[in-house]
Amino acid sequence: MKQESSVGERLRTLRAERNLSQRALAQLAGISPNSISLIERDETSPSVATLQNLATALQVRVSYFFQDESEQSILHVKSGQRFAVDSQGVRIESIGSRIPSQEIEPFLVQLAPHTSSGERQVIHAGHEVVYCVTGRLEYYIDGTVYLVERGDFLVFEASLPHLWRNPFDETAEFLLILQTPGAKLEPVKRHFVEYPSITHIG
Repeated sequence: MKQESSVGERLRTLRAERNLSQRALAQLAGISPNSISLIERDETSPSVATLQNLATALQVRVSYFFQDESEQSILHVKSGQRFAVDSQGVRIESIGSRIPSQEIEPFLVQLAPHTSSGERQVIHAGHEVVYCVTGRLEYYIDGTVYLVERGDFLVFEASLPHLWRNPFDETAEFLLILQTPGAKLEPVKRHFVEYPSITHIG
């Protein structure tokens, strides 16, 4: 069975592909060079905001850091088989984004009590869809707080600055779907080993 590469390995490979130093990437992503080094050595797990900033700086979709290299026409992802990242009480499970020309990236997110996506607000192209499975959470969007409770949907333009948090005493779990318009996934698997990000460029 093929071993999944880590977030650090994927970041290091993509940075080398882009011919960027750790310091240059840090400047592009707005984080410290030390943070880049720690992530690449798998000594720390990046926050959601950090992953989004790295994805934006490297011009890839967030799913690059989660998924394997295979493309499929149908995805059937069983419970317990999703690649996940855990960081400071936040668990993000990648549901998959391996269909050619796919424009949506679904994730299952668990927020421990009193945790959040990070201090920085995120801005990106497309739309964001949120469905609360259990518990409740707050979405801070463009200066307004939206309480998202079990069974609630929230849909908004992702170009608005936003972050999410769980200020409550119970764990929240929600489905997060990121939609990127006009995603161009290369169906030809050329240079797959040397350029693993080619099908993730949005």
